[in-house]
Amino acid sequence: MNSEVRVRFAPSPTGYLHVGGARTALFNYLFARNMGGKFILRIEDTDQQRSTDESTNAILRSMKWLGLEWDEGPEVGGNCGPYYQTQRMDIYNDYAKKLLESGHAYYCFCSQEELDSERQEMEKNGVPPKYSGKCRNISLADAQKRIAAGEKAAIRFKMPGKEIKFNDLVRGELTFDGNLLGDMVIVRSDGFPTYNYAVVIDDGLMKMTHVLRGDDHISNTPKQIVIYEALGFTQPVFGHISMILGPDGSRLSKRHGATSVEEYKKAGILPEALDNFLALLGWSPEGDREFFTKEELIKEFSMSRVAKSPAVFDVKKLTWMNGNYIRKNDDEAVAKMTLPYLIEAGLVKESEVEEKMPWLVKVMKTAKTSFETLADAPKNVTLFFNEDYEVKKDDAEVAKYTENKELTNKVLDFVVGEITALENYDLASVKAVIKKAQKTLGVTGHDVFMPLRVSLTGLSSGPGVYEMFDILGRERVMVRLKNFKEKYLS
Repeated sequence: MNSEVRVRFAPSPTGYLHVGGARTALFNYLFARNMGGKFILRIEDTDQQRSTDESTNAILRSMKWLGLEWDEGPEVGGNCGPYYQTQRMDIYNDYAKKLLESGHAYYCFCSQEELDSERQEMEKNGVPPKYSGKCRNISLADAQKRIAAGEKAAIRFKMPGKEIKFNDLVRGELTFDGNLLGDMVIVRSDGFPTYNYAVVIDDGLMKMTHVLRGDDHISNTPKQIVIYEALGFTQPVFGHISMILGPDGSRLSKRHGATSVEEYKKAGILPEALDNFLALLGWSPEGDREFFTKEELIKEFSMSRVAKSPAVFDVKKLTWMNGNYIRKNDDEAVAKMTLPYLIEAGLVKESEVEEKMPWLVKVMKTAKTSFETLADAPKNVTLFFNEDYEVKKDDAEVAKYTENKELTNKVLDFVVGEITALENYDLASVKAVIKKAQKTLGVTGHDVFMPLRVSLTGLSSGPGVYEMFDILGRERVMVRLKNFKEKYLS
């Protein structure tokens, strides 16, 4: 086996990158980086009906967004390419010939109708269905004559009918009875290789030392091991990661909500939050820490701490974690990240972004504590953009100051007069005005702050009064205070 660790992620481009696939890619990436090895990306695109360039591009896009840089593969190259299976057809054909010539494989001329009939008969007799081996004894020479004459044939691998064992990094030693496995097709009659065949050729020639993948592949592993043996390839170490479940305990699917990386990106999840969340699905670090940078994940990651039991995808935990990442980011970064959502919501025009950026940074300094995804930003910052905000009169604390018109009028009149008279409008001057209001009117700080908060925001809690004075500026503060008086206090 190579001294250098080599692992791969090999998606089929039949759709977007699913979060389950992203978690598998992440585990491979972390393992490779932790071991100082190589992380290879290979595109398994032999499903001609379903594979598309659009899906391939979406997968590459999602991988880059998650920060899972690959050392070899599409757009990067490497010494073990090509990294698209459809570009490796000659390689598969060459090895199929070797298996035919060595007697490990044979041509099968059975039609689909014959195979279906055979299967139905076995099921009727209570026998586990497997290929009967009907074409096993057709000599290679006879088979080649029939093919030359125009007959179509698949190529089947002769299963050795022995006990097959391997030591799984997650599950320990696993044993399979090869007698229960029928001779499998390795090349279909249309000339395309099957998964279990192509993956062995690719992993063998690309010198994979470890194959870390979902546990839905456990049943494929014994079939692949016998091909490794027949070809004389070094068998990698296998590790099968448990599946991801939805909150109801069934396999994660569309009915549980978003399942692709692109959907979570669009929903305003940060890549570092999704990486952190996915890393903790089925892997547990030492201690009870929950937040890790990518570098910390690389340092901590070990397959010995990957769980056998399935992990549950909890969207609430992901959004909570994402909110923490938003708050950890500096205000300017959050302002830039939320811009596409603010533009889409019509709160900001693209033409005014540069001019408004310093103001948006102020807004995000206050507002970023109130949302957990970037997509939530518009509804949480509308208050700062729009003077026509709703006053929550069903809130008892708000009602207290809309109903006690004498006190609220007294406070607002005083503050409006003082703010209008200010030579320089700045935060220090505003603080001085509010202190003066308490002293002059003989009221508590609460009875000054609350009428101001309610009239500037319509809320009894939320953005601070000083932040609102700072973000809105003198002109907009005056508009809000006067509008409030006209609507609710006159």
